[in-house]
Amino acid sequence: MTTVDAAVAPAHLAAELGVRECDLPALRSLAAASLPAADDPPLRVRDLIHGRLRTAVCDDSLGPRELRAARPRAMERAVAGLPLVPLPDPAELSDVSLVDAIEQRRSGTTFGSAPVPLTALSALLNGAAGVRDYRPGYNLRRFPFRRAPSAGGLAPVDIYVVASAVDGLDRGLYYYQPSAHRLARVDDGLMRGKVADLSIGAHWLFYAPVVLLLAVSMPRVEWKYGVRAYRFVHVDLGVLTQNLYLVGTALNLVTCAVGAFDDDAANELVRLDGRDEFVSLMFACGPPAGR
Repeated sequence: MTTVDAAVAPAHLAAELGVRECDLPALRSLAAASLPAADDPPLRVRDLIHGRLRTAVCDDSLGPRELRAARPRAMERAVAGLPLVPLPDPAELSDVSLVDAIEQRRSGTTFGSAPVPLTALSALLNGAAGVRDYRPGYNLRRFPFRRAPSAGGLAPVDIYVVASAVDGLDRGLYYYQPSAHRLARVDDGLMRGKVADLSIGAHWLFYAPVVLLLAVSMPRVEWKYGVRAYRFVHVDLGVLTQNLYLVGTALNLVTCAVGAFDDDAANELVRLDGRDEFVSLMFACGPPAGR
């Protein structure tokens, strides 16, 4: 593309590629970061993506001087106007060591008929993604540090809770606000069918008492790390998911992460634009069968 640009007008080049003229800078950047040598194998899509996210070509992150004066973007979504539900004190985790929790962790898709206690949901959210403490950071006196580590401590993953059978909590869709350890109700009503329908080959989600939708907020990280933020947020998502698995195991819950779902339908359910903010993983949990 870069050799053609000099000889072809942007409007004509865009038409030839089937894109808009305003898209050309992004395409040039992607192509320039992944130009193959003559004897390299054919490019793949992942070569293009990975090539653009390498540190050698990421030149849009903040430098030390800029960071000294920087302040982070909002680390939680606004909940003004949404009904708020305080969460109770978390249930105590079972007396299980970290080694035992790792060994006992399994992905399961069969749940018991009993509802999830609200104290257990409180413990799962707080133990995996809650605020551990506040310390100075990014020119703030009280910067929140979460239990799940993340790049720069910027916590780019939000948790939405589809509660279908939680003792003491109305059915509906909620947003978890870690700073206040509470839920904000986004929508109400039974959503088992919607969750099952947006999945791909995971119809057992219909029976899950709780399904978490883990959504990434790119602006929360891009201001500092630029293009490479896309790489970081998915690492952070994996770390948070492992926290959910281990805390869920310690709470004697059946848990299972799900990556096969209709992205557009999931984003529409939690009211995200699918561009700057998008659902990247689902996580089901509930009591084991026989309880």
